[in-house]
Amino acid sequence: MQALDYLSLVVIAVIILRWGFIAGVLIGVVIGCATFALSASRVNAIKFSFDGSEYRSSVDRSPVELSLLTAHGGELQGMALQSYLFFGSTSRLYEQVKTLLASRPECRFLLFDFRLVTGIDSSATHSFAQIKEAATETGARLVLVNLSPEHRRVFHTNRLDTEDVIVGPDLDHALESCEEAIIKAHQPDDSEGRSLEGWLTNALDSAEYAGQLAQHCTRQEVKAGHDIARQGEPSDSMHFILKGRVGVFVGMDGDRIVRVRSLGRHTMIGEMGLITGRPRSATIRAEVDSVLYELSRNAFHDLVQQNPQVAQALLKFVIEVMSERLSFANRAMSALQR
Repeated sequence: MQALDYLSLVVIAVIILRWGFIAGVLIGVVIGCATFALSASRVNAIKFSFDGSEYRSSVDRSPVELSLLTAHGGELQGMALQSYLFFGSTSRLYEQVKTLLASRPECRFLLFDFRLVTGIDSSATHSFAQIKEAATETGARLVLVNLSPEHRRVFHTNRLDTEDVIVGPDLDHALESCEEAIIKAHQPDDSEGRSLEGWLTNALDSAEYAGQLAQHCTRQEVKAGHDIARQGEPSDSMHFILKGRVGVFVGMDGDRIVRVRSLGRHTMIGEMGLITGRPRSATIRAEVDSVLYELSRNAFHDLVQQNPQVAQALLKFVIEVMSERLSFANRAMSALQR
């Protein structure tokens, strides 16, 4: 690129000497714009790409749902875009998307994250119109997230924000919505209505152990917005989530509260506090009406004394869940480092 810059200076100098200063300035502006366009077009519009099997939302899910997302995660293909988007960079993006859709015919959701996009030229919308057409032909839906007001205006002006295009406020909620659709499409018919014992039977690999553990648990029905446990309180119980969803909220400086995780049905929470005895590191709050089963510290100690095999099976299940969470975190980090 340096050689081209030097050559441009020589050309401008020759033009100034031969045709005058104004002609040199005008030609210099044209050369500068052309050089910028060439340089910008060489920047890959994709910061990193991922699919639903390796990069997911902050929702903790049951082993059954996790296995479904692992098996069918390719139905969600995502791309984090970057830099300034104009016709030169988005035309390359269109070619990359065509290649992706050809290699992933099962794709149901084609997600674009605009968080790192500094601006978008109206000429780039032609390529996005082509991308939308290519996705429609293969049965995929466009998902656009983190659109700034400027991005929304450009897409709306060019009629690219139609009803068949999903516009999400942020990446996490968009991923959650796509995951729910994928799970619903492949979920076994009986997975929704399983009882606590039915779920724990699969988790502990024993109907006998599941029944004994369930006898030590207390059923709780909580309304949306109810705090199940508060940050800083003693960790005196863990919870099995049979139905609904709970969020994990951490208090920050200035009375700011941030949701760091969300847990769906057939997951558990509070297990590490119950085992270690350390105070709650976060507040657990029901996000929707939920049904939970509480295993208190006293009940857990009784279980250890009376049924050590059941307690051992429970601890084994906890380790497996933690291992899966760590494995997912490693896959997500690998996707981000591409």
